[in-house]
Amino acid sequence: MPSERKPSFKVVICGAGIAGLGAAVCLAQKGHQVTVFEAAQTLNEVGAGIQIPPNGTRILDAYGLTEVFHKNVVWPNNFNMRRYATGKIIGRSRFLPHNLDLYGYPYWLIHRADYQRILYEAALAAGATVRMDCAVQVVDDSPAVHLVNGEVIRADLVVGADGIKSKVRRSISPDENVQPISSPNCAFRATVSAEVMKDDPEIAHLMDDPDANCWIGYERHIVAYPIRNGTIYNIVMSHPGQAPVASWSESGNLKEMHWHFQSWDPVIRKVLAHVKSCMKWKLADLEPLTTWVGQSGRVVLIGDAAHAMLPYLASGAATAIEDGAVLGECIDRCFSASDLPKALKAFEKIRKTRCERIVKGSRANGDIWHLSDGEQQQERDRNMGLEMEDFIDVAHTNGANTRDNMWGDISVQQWLWGYNAFEAAKEHLDISYGVVEKTFWN
Repeated sequence: MPSERKPSFKVVICGAGIAGLGAAVCLAQKGHQVTVFEAAQTLNEVGAGIQIPPNGTRILDAYGLTEVFHKNVVWPNNFNMRRYATGKIIGRSRFLPHNLDLYGYPYWLIHRADYQRILYEAALAAGATVRMDCAVQVVDDSPAVHLVNGEVIRADLVVGADGIKSKVRRSISPDENVQPISSPNCAFRATVSAEVMKDDPEIAHLMDDPDANCWIGYERHIVAYPIRNGTIYNIVMSHPGQAPVASWSESGNLKEMHWHFQSWDPVIRKVLAHVKSCMKWKLADLEPLTTWVGQSGRVVLIGDAAHAMLPYLASGAATAIEDGAVLGECIDRCFSASDLPKALKAFEKIRKTRCERIVKGSRANGDIWHLSDGEQQQERDRNMGLEMEDFIDVAHTNGANTRDNMWGDISVQQWLWGYNAFEAAKEHLDISYGVVEKTFWN
């Protein structure tokens, strides 16, 4: 609940994806007047499975959403790294009960559509308004949002959560031609029903043991795991190719899909044999932006609009949820709209370096996964296996490359998954503004 001394700001959020709806939940629960504008006519059943690590589940729990998520998620025991051709496990990251023991929060697997729907319903329950079929044409720095239908909405704060091809970003950096950086790879996404999986004795075990599995090979990988409370098997297949950036609805070609993985582990090929259709999208990210905040200090970017990243650390959705939580803490320190510029600059300082580091790490992890067969690949596989006997910090094991399995490196895990967005924000705000401005900020 908001403090009696603090105002209720009029906040407009552009984009009803994970970032936008997550921020809407946070800000509406704090008593702000939140309106979300989304170009799509409805919330669509698009996208693939999403992984929610402990740094994300911590925030969702703080929003009071744990119980509803429990009805829609799978709790994986492990994340298994597998040799592409044989399926042999070459590395393993332990999730359950490891994450609960170390970080106090679990690691979940969920369908993106379910994640979006839960946040949408939570935002409405908190008092936010979500308007579909409302495409944004431009945002000015006054700030005001101009919709394609001619409507103009003025606000105390505009949040750009409109994705990698953000229109809000253009208002913040009108002189910069910021374009997505296309990776060499696309991804096919597909699902197979639990009934079909369990009816095939060669692949039924993938549903009985709810692990996440990642087959890695030259220029390609496949990540697969159960979602929707174990009723669907989700498969995402990264491969060299082309597709439109930010398009989630392009149909994939099944013949092409099978061609890319024709020499892979017979188990995963058997799964792919049951795929009836697939979608395809381009993998892309962003170079670091000059700023996330408009000149007026009342327009700010979050999520993919600010720090789009490749999926190789499964952190895009988690960092988007972190953004909303930190933004809420920063705005909590404001007593009038004139305080917002200072708060948004604090938000940028708290978030920008962390997110850019994850963007860089995601690229690096993709390179590690996609090595060609040879000496580097063999060394990677040896190093990935170091934590197989016991969960250890590979940074202190025989001089091993500490980044050959970022998922299994506890030093990476602690930094990535052990992050408490609320505490990080509070610590920065308390230190930055200190005793001198204690009465103003606190």
